[in-house]
Amino acid sequence: MNLREGAHIHLIAACGTAMGSLAAMLSEKGYRVTGSDAHIYPPMSTYLREIGIELFEGFTPENLQTRPDLIVVGNAISRGNPELEAALDAAIPYTSLPEVLRDLFIRGKRSVVVTGTHGKTTTTAITAHLFSYHGLNPSFLVAGLTNNFPRPYHLGTGEHVIIEGDEYDSAYFAKWPKFFYYLPETLIINNIEFDHADIYSSLGEITKAFRQLVNTVPRRGLIIAHAADDAVTDVLSSAQAPVQTFGIETDAFWRADIVSSTPQGTDFTLYQQNVELGSFHLALHGEYNVRNALASIAACHHAGIAANTMQSSLASFKGVKRRQEVLGEWGNILLIDDFAHHPTAVEQTLHAVANAYPQRRIWAVFEPASATNARALFEKRYLNAFTNAERVIIGRVPRPERARGDEPFSPQRLISNLNSQGKTALYFSQPDQLLSHLEDNLQSKDLVLFMSNGGFSGIQHTLASRLQDRYEIR
Repeated sequence: MNLREGAHIHLIAACGTAMGSLAAMLSEKGYRVTGSDAHIYPPMSTYLREIGIELFEGFTPENLQTRPDLIVVGNAISRGNPELEAALDAAIPYTSLPEVLRDLFIRGKRSVVVTGTHGKTTTTAITAHLFSYHGLNPSFLVAGLTNNFPRPYHLGTGEHVIIEGDEYDSAYFAKWPKFFYYLPETLIINNIEFDHADIYSSLGEITKAFRQLVNTVPRRGLIIAHAADDAVTDVLSSAQAPVQTFGIETDAFWRADIVSSTPQGTDFTLYQQNVELGSFHLALHGEYNVRNALASIAACHHAGIAANTMQSSLASFKGVKRRQEVLGEWGNILLIDDFAHHPTAVEQTLHAVANAYPQRRIWAVFEPASATNARALFEKRYLNAFTNAERVIIGRVPRPERARGDEPFSPQRLISNLNSQGKTALYFSQPDQLLSHLEDNLQSKDLVLFMSNGGFSGIQHTLASRLQDRYEIR
């Protein structure tokens, strides 16, 4: 990708976390950057404007009146978008987000790529934190807002770049995973399950993509893989690079024995090839987050940092927004916001929270916002996923059209089946009804866990504000 110094780059769909971060990275690198999006809203829009990036609300040909040298097309943009059509008619060069990342930020560095159906954002954030804490000054891009860094990206002077390797497609003209572009030297595979039913028809299609990715890691590199995931084991058959496994299983290369789980986090003992390396604390809950930490420790160790020196760095990791994020506690009612949107993630998150807060009554409040959850594919699995919740509330499907002819997900049917199993479960089609029910029925020692990869109409923050008003000392 040959661009002159100060070239004008325009991003179509600029205000998501990844595209907004890319816009800021390009600006920091010296390019003139503009962007457009259907909805321009804080905090990303505020930040981009503060650093001098001009933003246009809505997609129109007029946004391209000053002809860009290059357009970056977001993967949510499809043919028929008026701005894209104008760009194509004008023969303006265009590309995708992962291609820009590869050509301008990854190539020439040692790439650490974090993949898997679950845990990518948290693991990327922990890895970036460990590398930074130990003085490696990596570049990184996290698809979420981390509490250890002022922004989700950094252009470091070190030799490493750490990036979340998404298996979702790259652009309307590049219907293959973003992670194919990221040139992994160190590859983390957390887990592999069926998801993204809007672009994959089966688990086999997903494992095929991962198998191809594994085959790109050079022999001098390293693959860090979840020990107990059968699909991960399957894709490793094509690996030419060395493999180190992680998990709580006794045969894992990197192993953790969990000692305790409290509201303050999780304590565990770390082993490398069954040699004890010390006691560690992680300010997160659940076996899955311990596995995330193990993968990050392994990647940092591969970069030259002794694992038994990482106790302080891991303990100082402060988490990621919307990943077990404590919104606050009022009247002894605790609110937690989480990104869980797959039955495995819902089940593991609830199990982790139940272990950390055993004295609390747990409300699981779930929004089926993903394209996969618009379909009925996982309905039966959700019957077990909510086991650790004493109360279950299911919200409406925000975009039912994403089912695309498949049998749609039915919150009413799921609620009926949960109730028939003895679970207390309710469905509310309107956010204000859901909020009213919570306000009227929450009691001291309750814990409300909101789970969605969408916005949930902001009800978690509205409830927090109302509880604060109710219980604040006057």
